[in-house]
Amino acid sequence: MKILLVCLRFPFPPSDGGTIAMFNMANALIKAGADVKIVSFNTKKHFVDLSKVPEYFIKTFKPEVVYLDATVQPLNALLNLFQNQSYNISRFDTREFHIGIKSILEKERFDIIQLESLFMTPYIDAIRKNSDALVVLRAHNVEYVIWERLAAAANNKLRKWYLNLLATRLKTYELKVIKKLDAIIALTGDDMKTFKDSGCTLPMLVSPIGLDMEKYPVHKMGMEIPFVFHLGSMDWLPNIEGVSWFLDHVYPLILQNKNSFKIFLAGKSMPEYFMKLANDQLIVSGRIDDSKSFMADKPIMIVPLLSGGGMRVKIIEGLAMGKTIISTTIGAEGIKYTNKKNILIADSPEEFYSAIVKCTSDIKYCKEIGKNARRLAVNVYENEIIGKELLHFYNSMKKKKSDTIQLAGRS
Repeated sequence: MKILLVCLRFPFPPSDGGTIAMFNMANALIKAGADVKIVSFNTKKHFVDLSKVPEYFIKTFKPEVVYLDATVQPLNALLNLFQNQSYNISRFDTREFHIGIKSILEKERFDIIQLESLFMTPYIDAIRKNSDALVVLRAHNVEYVIWERLAAAANNKLRKWYLNLLATRLKTYELKVIKKLDAIIALTGDDMKTFKDSGCTLPMLVSPIGLDMEKYPVHKMGMEIPFVFHLGSMDWLPNIEGVSWFLDHVYPLILQNKNSFKIFLAGKSMPEYFMKLANDQLIVSGRIDDSKSFMADKPIMIVPLLSGGGMRVKIIEGLAMGKTIISTTIGAEGIKYTNKKNILIADSPEEFYSAIVKCTSDIKYCKEIGKNARRLAVNVYENEIIGKELLHFYNSMKKKKSDTIQLAGRS
């Protein structure tokens, strides 16, 4: 089976949630026996020098890229207020990518064209005109839900109004465009339910983010001074919101009770005002080149998300490395966890603080949660298993399409 992955960003190196999700999906499909090609934007913000990409990746996926400066332009954003379209989507709809897609489809035939995120759906019509492939959306999130949650949490009235506007326009677009698809791949059961509740009747499969577990070793960690950490891209609004909540409401409880453990905050685009809060107990860093090395000696991961959607890749990585994860309910959405067995759920500042103190003071308890986390990752999120399940789904779709064509031909 020949599959074209249409990606919002170039999926190498796999350094954050989006690129890890796309990179591992591509590898899962290859391991399952598919022939996979990648076409993507190469954005100004996340630009990749293709001459430095490993030769195996180029040979395997034969990637083609189109440059894009997707920086939010204040004037364009302002003018968009007077237009009846989603600015979130229009920033990624370019003439150059339409030309690129058309060129690829004129030269090669594909069985499946998989759009990696809603932001690649502006190209559905161009794909339909130039290919008879089944067109599938791999929904990394139900995008409008993220913005609805951000709007709900906003205190500033103008900001709340603007976020609600973005959410409304995005929802209108999202629910309209999915009708043009042949199927949806959801990362979580919650996202599938949201699509179904909106009236979507397309074939759907829940296919979570997978990892190659052998690449995520579990390190033995000293617990003399337990390390607590948060690692995530800080150019994503839900992460900024979540870390702000932690620093405003949980960290004061830690200071008040004079706890001795250290807290590490890291991630690209770390806001300067977070950097200024750093001290001997609160260590704040920017971009981390090797996330596995950063995580290796830190046993406790915190995920204080109040909004967002889809599945948190960093939680899957934390599970794989045997970390004890303390998360809000929203942060752990889509994960097949059991609270207090392989993950700890905390939704209030007091609950979050109590969970951290429990893990830093009871080493045996902390290690047991981490062991169970690793077991969950191996049993549920192994990349090879996920690839086989998805390819089976695609083969059944292809057979159904073939049977339909044959029936139409007889009648």
